[in-house]
Amino acid sequence: MIPDYNSWFGKKEVYTDQLTEVNSSRMHHTLNLSGKPPSFGEPVFPLVLFMLGEPSVPPDQVGIDGHPSRGKFMPPVGLKRRMFAGGEYEFHQPLKVGDEVSVSWETTDITHKNGNSGELVFVNIRREFGVKGTLCITENRKIVYTDSDPKARPLADPEEPSEWVEEMQTNTIQLFRYSALTFNGHRVHYDRPYATEVEGYPGLVVHGPLLATWLSLFAENKSGRKLKKFRFSGKRPVFDLHNFTLTGENSGENTVKLRVIDHQFQLAVTAEAEFFPL
Repeated sequence: MIPDYNSWFGKKEVYTDQLTEVNSSRMHHTLNLSGKPPSFGEPVFPLVLFMLGEPSVPPDQVGIDGHPSRGKFMPPVGLKRRMFAGGEYEFHQPLKVGDEVSVSWETTDITHKNGNSGELVFVNIRREFGVKGTLCITENRKIVYTDSDPKARPLADPEEPSEWVEEMQTNTIQLFRYSALTFNGHRVHYDRPYATEVEGYPGLVVHGPLLATWLSLFAENKSGRKLKKFRFSGKRPVFDLHNFTLTGENSGENTVKLRVIDHQFQLAVTAEAEFFPL
């Protein structure tokens, strides 16, 4: 029997968050970005938004996976594993250090599917980021729940890098710090026994939003331009055990296509970026 999630359609929550100079600096150093962190009143990079407006609940309302227990804002999906499947973003004006940011959440769709890997439930959430009544950023994020075996995926044909290439690596400390800054309690990112023994991964999982953040910064650095829109989709997990590759190329006058390729030359993330016109 397919569960009825109708009562979760249109659920809304609103949070007020502060984009502090301390946390902005901590994120800058966690990502090992060049130069000085932005000071009070200066703009921040677009996907710093992952630090803002995340729900905070007491310990007795946290699930075994480290996320807030299902059945409150998120529907009570019975499938074991939860993943950040992708997102679409539009940047209307930059957030700045010191901004008090209103972040609204709304569940816009819940879809039940049966795919090659088994049962899947997709939850779409729209978030809006505003400062003093002005809309700054819109986000449409997709969360997926599954019971599929993460080790059972066959290898596809190897991916070839594009024009732009950057080799990347991460480690336990960076993943933990990013989890802390984004208030993401999901244990697959920092608790190796849980990630490997409970959820069945070979190592710690690199956050989908972290990979998206690296791709967005990669696009701006290689092009020298500012993002207007960005979207990404996760294809397979990336782990802390191996290096991985960011790659991309121009696809139009104001657009680029981007990918993350894992150590087995498998497609891990696809993304597209659109820049403000020159």
